[in-house]
Amino acid sequence: MINKSLDILNTVYGYENFKPLQKDIISNVLDGKDTLALLPTAGGKSICYQIPGIQLDGICIVISPLVALIKDQVDQLKKRNIKAVGITGGISYQDLDNVLDNCIYGSYDFLYLSPERLQQSLVKERILKMNVNLIAVDEAHCISEWGHDFRPAYREIHILKELHPRVPVIAVTATATPTVEKDIIETLEFDNYRVFKSSYERCNIDYHIHKTGDKRSSLNSFYATHPGSSITYVRSRKNAVEYTQQLLHNGITAGFYHGGLNNKLRAKTSDQWLHNQLLVMVATNAFGMGIDKPDVRTVVHMQLPDSIESYYQETGRAGRDGLPSIAYSIYNRNDLEHAYNQFIKSQPTPAYLKFIYRKLSNYLRIALGEGEQETHPLSFSQFCSTYQLNGMQAYSALTALERFSVISLSQGYHRRSSVRFRESGKQIMYFAQNRPVVNAIIQSILRTYGSSANQVLQINAALIATRSNTSENEVYETLQLLHDQELIEATITNTDLQITYLIPRDDERVINSFSKELERQNELRLDKLKALVRLITNTDTCINSMLLAYFGEKPTSNCGKCSNCLKDKSLTSISHKVWHVLQKEPLDIVEIERLIKQPKSIIITEIKSLLESGKVTVTNDNKYLLNE
Repeated sequence: MINKSLDILNTVYGYENFKPLQKDIISNVLDGKDTLALLPTAGGKSICYQIPGIQLDGICIVISPLVALIKDQVDQLKKRNIKAVGITGGISYQDLDNVLDNCIYGSYDFLYLSPERLQQSLVKERILKMNVNLIAVDEAHCISEWGHDFRPAYREIHILKELHPRVPVIAVTATATPTVEKDIIETLEFDNYRVFKSSYERCNIDYHIHKTGDKRSSLNSFYATHPGSSITYVRSRKNAVEYTQQLLHNGITAGFYHGGLNNKLRAKTSDQWLHNQLLVMVATNAFGMGIDKPDVRTVVHMQLPDSIESYYQETGRAGRDGLPSIAYSIYNRNDLEHAYNQFIKSQPTPAYLKFIYRKLSNYLRIALGEGEQETHPLSFSQFCSTYQLNGMQAYSALTALERFSVISLSQGYHRRSSVRFRESGKQIMYFAQNRPVVNAIIQSILRTYGSSANQVLQINAALIATRSNTSENEVYETLQLLHDQELIEATITNTDLQITYLIPRDDERVINSFSKELERQNELRLDKLKALVRLITNTDTCINSMLLAYFGEKPTSNCGKCSNCLKDKSLTSISHKVWHVLQKEPLDIVEIERLIKQPKSIIITEIKSLLESGKVTVTNDNKYLLNE
């Protein structure tokens, strides 16, 4: 059977050979055994369940925690001519009914679901009737209450085993401590199973952590000597824009990426970076999912992530081709306080979560007992402004509501419009008679919604654009024009979130049901941040060894190349000479070369080492300054 798997790997995915452990994992799945696969980022986790899903007769059900991840994987399968469908928030009951029916009658090879969907009776009834060949649990660390992305709904995945007790289950993740690993196995009720675990050691990545009083200068210095493809991670949209502008000012091609950008701009920027038209992508953690760029040479952190798991995943996007790469973190004392404020202090208490839940429901005009499976666009800034909310705390509350399966969040720039007619449809058509585009749009609106002056209409711009053979921008421009002419009253707002209510509104019982678990998770988040801070601030222990120990792997020796290992190594004779001349004054490469009479290539190598260890920085006039 594994020969058929290899044939699928060649013809469908275009790879000649399996990556380490993939062949053994797939063989175990094909033998009908439960499987836990702990593979690193870019270790090819999805192939481990997708190839059996293609190879075996029937449909593979994949549980995945994020809408963006579901969409990305379904799109990738479709590009390979594999029949796949994902059920995400906002789908109507009729569409859900149709999709599930098609899954029963063999129209799809893969069905992607969020774990919350398993709570719906319709979904469970239809899955029972499906010819399921495999149950796959992606991002399986979300199962464990000790994991860094715990989702309580993941604890109910065993429902699938009850519906199809003879179907094998495969759970995959890149980050699991021994405690999380044990929790996954117990929660999924594995029987006759095997665990496949690759080493967490990334031999080709050098970890460097640099504490500085001038982060911007350190970033410039780093990129002055590391020209390869790179990601710089930040923790806010504002910083993504500002650091991009700084790099552009210094002649480095860069773009920014965050959840508030519209899909077209995100796709354009990603494509430019993937094709090396942009050297650096400055991004929030919204970037990276589904990105498989093999030649990323460096990953830079300008702010702290929330846990060692996040740090490990994000740095693991460097060096996927196996070539030498660098994970470089730049921080100062303020970053430690900022991380505490962002990841711990902003975490909601049960009382604050009830407050935000009520405000959100009122803002979206959702009545008590209503709202289930309804999707609403939301301008987060307007929501916060309306109720004078702290943005960081309010967003943490929304993510908590998502984590506990109250709502589903989807980031992305959207515009919404509501319209009330002030004049008759006939008068509006008269106004548009010499404007072909406006005329086409108005006719489509009138045919779709009518022209009642007593109703406020929510206009679907995409639908009107399709029916009038125009663009969404032209629809919004037309609405604004008619508003300015006082023919209609139009309210056009920009939104950056879409929120789907997963259960009916209930201001008290919903939050009370998980309030104790919320408090326990807040304590766990603090413990994980403390572990990360210990890693970042420890300048004596090998960074690679600390990472391995955290994930329960015993290091055999120090890596000898991280910033901590290099700290105590004596400088070479060339370094001594460079050090000596820089003690007198800042110099550029040409001046250093003239003074110490050594080959330029050797001097550049030594300067890189001094920059990476933080002993030297670059001035605005591109000279090297010794840090006293």
